[in-house]
Amino acid sequence: MNLKRTLMKGEKMFFHLSVLGLSVSLFAASGLGFFASPIAAQTRNSVKHPKVATVESMVNGDLMCYVTLVDENGIRYQDVGATFEICENENTFLFKKVFLVYRQVPVNDCQSAEPCGKTRQETLIIQMKVADFGNPHAFS
Repeated sequence: MNLKRTLMKGEKMFFHLSVLGLSVSLFAASGLGFFASPIAAQTRNSVKHPKVATVESMVNGDLMCYVTLVDENGIRYQDVGATFEICENENTFLFKKVFLVYRQVPVNDCQSAEPCGKTRQETLIIQMKVADFGNPHAFS
């Protein structure tokens, strides 16, 4: 009977140590997550945008123009934000290879297209030019 009681105490001790180990592991992982979070946030905000791509589609939305691009490696970028002025020139850019320039721009951050005074920063295409590979200074 003592053997059984000791075994149960041992099992109980093992269980407590397992729970303690799990708690320590979770604490350590959450600490590492805290230190890594600025890098993760920076990665989310710095999505790579192509500098040269073919324009597949352009659509005016409520908050911005949305462009679908295909880069030189065949990677498709859907719903890339652009200024409304870019979409006004759809006939110039559609299905053509273009040079692209991006900038952080304040965008309406409301539930509808109506202005509410709230904005958020978005990286938008602010300039687009049909690629002229004979002119290395296309945006100079």
